[in-house]
Amino acid sequence: MFNFDYEARIRRYQDALREEGVDFAITISAANVRYLTGFWGYATRAEYSEPGRLTCVVVPQKGTPLLVVPKIERSFAQAATRHLPIEIRHHVEWTTPDDPMDPWEIVRNYIRKSGGAPNARLSIERPQLTERAYIPIQEAFDGLEIVTSSGILERHRDIKDEVELRLLKGCGDLASSMFNVELDAIKRGRCRECDVAMLGWQHNVIACAECIETSTDNDEYVDSPIGMSAQLLTSGPRLSRAHGTASTRFIEPTDIIAIDLCRVPFLLGYRIGFGRVISQRPLNSTEQDINATVKKSYEVGVSMLRPGSVVSEIDAAVRNVLQEGGLGDYIMHRCGRTTGIESEIRMQEGVQRTLEADMVLSFEPSIYMDGFQSRIESTFKVTSDVPELLTRVPEQMIMI
Repeated sequence: MFNFDYEARIRRYQDALREEGVDFAITISAANVRYLTGFWGYATRAEYSEPGRLTCVVVPQKGTPLLVVPKIERSFAQAATRHLPIEIRHHVEWTTPDDPMDPWEIVRNYIRKSGGAPNARLSIERPQLTERAYIPIQEAFDGLEIVTSSGILERHRDIKDEVELRLLKGCGDLASSMFNVELDAIKRGRCRECDVAMLGWQHNVIACAECIETSTDNDEYVDSPIGMSAQLLTSGPRLSRAHGTASTRFIEPTDIIAIDLCRVPFLLGYRIGFGRVISQRPLNSTEQDINATVKKSYEVGVSMLRPGSVVSEIDAAVRNVLQEGGLGDYIMHRCGRTTGIESEIRMQEGVQRTLEADMVLSFEPSIYMDGFQSRIESTFKVTSDVPELLTRVPEQMIMI
């Protein structure tokens, strides 16, 4: 069974708030809200961080947290948090004597009733908010000391617990089997990119439904096996599109095809990263050299996936191999990120975070060119020794 201990997560966060001298923390990030409460809903949409349909959790140093949702999400929020000691209040989008339109009025009243002093210290996730979302907070809490969240909750999310590790291992197995379903479809021939993606998607949904029905309480039907993201799949002349979703293009018999499952939701909404390139023809000498360089960069990076490694240094080492191989112009993105409910650490220049055991990350050195793509994306669990591969598919271009 996959039973997340949300109460323990909240207590751990409250302990951190006391150490930091923060009286109340407002959490608006959809991933953080879900991590603390299990509630998700439509909260990934931008409007859910702004007053009209604001969703947030207010966590005090001690006591019962408050979950604020638009009325349209109240029933879902009640079902998702049914076993938690958490207060739920909703706001509306019209004038009524019974329900507030202003969600920040709800939060102000909660802070006051919880004994918050007039100069209480309030933390918010400032870097994740637009000005449109932030200005109403400044106005609502004039007089309180507003500080930027230290990021401690994201760091809690970085290190996976035993339940999350089991779940993410299952996600890795599902990504591998989903890939094989799509690979088999390509081998059968005469199909469009979207046909291949839909076969994989159907496989994914069936597996996710089975997980919900057999490995969760599922008494309130909160989780859905159907995610909201599209699969990335390109072929032939579309290979230069790093974020190309599966199109109506028919895959030709000699095409190279790139399958990327990095945005496909897997078990209980947890995500991993996975991608492979499939070639239906022999590579020419130039393509072989490119592929060898990408493979070398992958091996260099994997050798650094251990506790204590600085993520920006991993990215630099990978990029250096690609640049020395003459491929610098074809690098489109960073080399990876940690995974789970959502990305926590981005492996890119300027990020000085270090890896720790029980982090789970997607690693993806890649190059994108007109008519050709070479990339290997795999998900690993960081251990005290060598990293554990969770997406168990050969780490190379697949030749058929």
